[in-house]
Amino acid sequence: MKLPKNSFLFITSQREGIIQKQIQNLQKEILDWVAEEDNSTGGQKEIILRVNPDANFFYHSVLNLKETKVTSSRLKFISLTSARLEKLYEVKPTRTTFQKQNLLIEKVIVYLDTLLLISKRMLLISKSETMDKSNQKDLQLEVGTLIDEIDRIASFAEFNRMSLLMGDFSKNSRVASMWFINEKSGKLFRMYIATMTAKSLGLITLSGYPLALSNSTLFQKKIENTILRINEERNRIRSVLD
Repeated sequence: MKLPKNSFLFITSQREGIIQKQIQNLQKEILDWVAEEDNSTGGQKEIILRVNPDANFFYHSVLNLKETKVTSSRLKFISLTSARLEKLYEVKPTRTTFQKQNLLIEKVIVYLDTLLLISKRMLLISKSETMDKSNQKDLQLEVGTLIDEIDRIASFAEFNRMSLLMGDFSKNSRVASMWFINEKSGKLFRMYIATMTAKSLGLITLSGYPLALSNSTLFQKKIENTILRINEERNRIRSVLD
């Protein structure tokens, strides 16, 4: 079943379930395609996944055989985010203003958790004992793909059409501000959400390239700083619910 454009599924758990079914079908297609190929480098497979009812929200890629593991890694994180959002929509009511505020916070936490897992995966790659010149290129490809996925999540994360992780609601933002109502006191307070793009997290060089595994010490330091920043932001956002 395809995810229809601009459908009523926009904010329901059903949409996330459809995304997961698409991913399952894609993963099966990739496995079948790999089994049919003769291990030559000439074969290619096109991957198209709609991850949002809006027209431009597609994950699109053209694979060769060497890139299947990288794509599977990325699809795993897309599926993980979708599964958690699906569960969130199923259990969180949105009838009152306070319930909607809580849902927004919980959604931000879901996205931050995925960013955290992606960062930990990249740190694990950099510490791999099997990494050498023969496979470093493939591992670098996975790192670049995962960094790209971080940017996709940042651009995709939204609540009622409001972008959450692109800096619109950061402390330095001149674009917008977000105000919540304290459920106990009834007072207004400003809600900040930090920018979580790959560039803001230090995963892109000044030249615009993803971090390189060739300098493992610098790479690990950058990723550890990224993990620290995401954890700090997650804890700060989470504290609003307490």
